[in-house]
Amino acid sequence: MEDSKRSKILLISTIVAYCLIGIEIIIMISPFALYFYSVYAPILQFFSSSPYLSWSTEFFLPHMVFTQDPVIVGISYLQVFLVIGLVLFFSAAVPLYYGRFTKKGVVLFSFYAKIRHPQYLFLAISGFGLLLYWPRFLILIMYVTMLFVYYFLARNEEWRMKQEVPIVYEEYMKNTPMFLPGEPGGKIYKALFGWIQPRWLGMVTVYCTSLFLAISLGMVLRNYTVKQLDTVFTEDITLLSVFPRDSNEIRELYKAVAASQEFKDFTSEEVPMNLVYIFPGDFFLTAIVTDENRRFSPETTARFPEVLEWHRHKFNGGLGKFFRIFHNYTKMLGKIATDYDVDRLVFVHVENSKGKPSTTDELFAIGKKRRPVLIVDVDSFSHEILAIAKASGQHKWGSVPMPSF
Repeated sequence: MEDSKRSKILLISTIVAYCLIGIEIIIMISPFALYFYSVYAPILQFFSSSPYLSWSTEFFLPHMVFTQDPVIVGISYLQVFLVIGLVLFFSAAVPLYYGRFTKKGVVLFSFYAKIRHPQYLFLAISGFGLLLYWPRFLILIMYVTMLFVYYFLARNEEWRMKQEVPIVYEEYMKNTPMFLPGEPGGKIYKALFGWIQPRWLGMVTVYCTSLFLAISLGMVLRNYTVKQLDTVFTEDITLLSVFPRDSNEIRELYKAVAASQEFKDFTSEEVPMNLVYIFPGDFFLTAIVTDENRRFSPETTARFPEVLEWHRHKFNGGLGKFFRIFHNYTKMLGKIATDYDVDRLVFVHVENSKGKPSTTDELFAIGKKRRPVLIVDVDSFSHEILAIAKASGQHKWGSVPMPSF
């Protein structure tokens, strides 16, 4: 009984820990953000401040910038596994609890006729989709760890079932694979690590090897992503549009801004700006870079005044008000195109760990510090500057490490 309780506590703790980190992107837009980051932010900031751990807070796939690269686009489609896995997980719960309530013993129908632990498998599938949606290296580490915890919990459940119904469950184990048909995981383990004794040492070796391979793959994907970014280089600064755009169009936009006297009056040699993000004025992920509110077109605010209400009073009014505003705001999705009448240029100072400006080829390297310096709103057609202001130096969530692409 004590083993059963410890197993349940371990399972719940692992799922909660992974979800708290994994659903960070969801919590960010909720009234819980202030409380969440009061606990989580110091951890991220500690990791990002360490020259040895800063890589763990970085992202290995794009979250803010859209690219036309077929590999990255194909990987992004796999985010659907988040939903598919959850649907399958709850579907697998139906026969499991039906068997328990009716006291039929070992459940041998539905998903359980094919594999012994479908719920763990489906949670792993859902977690994979979540990982691709918010691809921090820290979440990757937690995901791999979670997979091993699921394995050990499954083994513990099997031990308990063999105590309760030994003959029936042992026969079930002989005829039904653990997670996948053909038991590929077990075969790989026997071929590569089966010689390691005792078994616990072999499992530790497998875990460390899996973690190393996962992180290495993440690094490869990150380097590949950086190379696929549609960056436009000028003599003094690098331009990155979050949506694919013609490079000549981007250069002309920046050239018009840089030539204006308003821009020159705001620039300072004390804080060199070496990177510019180019957003549509109302782009919903602008907050990842700066804490300045988005610029909505008059047509949008006239039809959906709640978007302004949401931005002015994010954390007021309780949970009910949050969901009411959020529900009203989602009515505009897919009905009004992203505002290309206004371009928002966010000028950023990127520096290395020693406080020196990063060179062009190091702007998206791991361990860089990014600070928004200047925000310029420009008419997309006339290139007239509509507004210009100095940035606070932080994004909406302070100094918490956020995606750089």
